[in-house]
Amino acid sequence: MSMLMDVGFSGWLIAKMKEKDWSQSELARESGLTRQAISYYLSDKSKQPDEFALQKIAKAFDIPIEKVYREAGLLPPAIHIDEEMEQILHEIEKLPKADREEILAFIRMKNNLRKKK
Repeated sequence: MSMLMDVGFSGWLIAKMKEKDWSQSELARESGLTRQAISYYLSDKSKQPDEFALQKIAKAFDIPIEKVYREAGLLPPAIHIDEEMEQILHEIEKLPKADREEILAFIRMKNNLRKKK
């Protein structure tokens, strides 16, 4: 689900909470932040969360920290990597090197098979 730039961080955070069907208390519990902090981040007049809070939010939603930083305006939008690719990269980063190499070999094999068709 791609958010428009003018939605702002609070709008993006509300949408992510709706995707998970989480209340403010549930996000607070999952992230380790206080419910008051979550409430503050959801208000239109709030300033952006600090990097520590953004990292906790990313971990709670199990999404790449770069995605959260982009939504908070700390990084420019990704130009050529869509949300699905970002999530794939996030999951692959968690794997040991040997597993990543195996996945790379599999991708190359799939691409070679497609070229032969």
